[in-house]
Amino acid sequence: MQTRSSTYLNEAVAIWFRDLRSEFRTRYALNAILMFAVTTLIAVSFSIGSFRIEEAERPFLYSVLLWIILTFSALSGLSRSFVKEEEAGTIDVLKLSARPQAVFFGKLLFNLTLLGALELIIVPSFIFLMAYQINFPGFFVAMIISGGLGLGAGTTIIAAMIARASTRGALFSVLSLPLLLPLMITCIKGCERAAIGIHSAGWPEVKIAVAYVIIMVVMSLFLFPLIWEE
Repeated sequence: MQTRSSTYLNEAVAIWFRDLRSEFRTRYALNAILMFAVTTLIAVSFSIGSFRIEEAERPFLYSVLLWIILTFSALSGLSRSFVKEEEAGTIDVLKLSARPQAVFFGKLLFNLTLLGALELIIVPSFIFLMAYQINFPGFFVAMIISGGLGLGAGTTIIAAMIARASTRGALFSVLSLPLLLPLMITCIKGCERAAIGIHSAGWPEVKIAVAYVIIMVVMSLFLFPLIWEE
């Protein structure tokens, strides 16, 4: 059992590193995500600066804007994880060289790496440009991390489903948004609480986000082999 688990892990890590090397050469997904995020952030910061916003409304409004930027930036590039295999004609080779669960985890790790880079750049920039006051930073960081994991888990399985579709970009967003909506609402509420400084016992929003991640990963492990072997 241990040998089998280590084999799955080795295959997943190999796929993860392979995709990272490919991304470093082309920078397609990373450029798409960061360009969308930076452009949107700059536009939002200039637009909000021209409005008078009540102090009490800022935590909720800024939380909504932050998660809209993160979610739609992720949707602009994460579909590439499987689409590029179809375009390059390497999908059959990947099917022969790795088991479905290992492929899913490798692609998930790749998408989480892109999301981690996105959050490391955009979240501090958003806080600085918007003068976003965070009164409970530990809760805020936990919310950003758990929300990022949820984004990765939700979008990876959708990316696999739409890889062979002709209208991939539009279909990816249409399918992803209903799936990600509960996570977005949870993350917005959690970040609002963190900004205000309301201490919720047990960090319920973080627990909901983590539960979302677990549910999505477990469901994906059952669904992905059926999608992959189609």
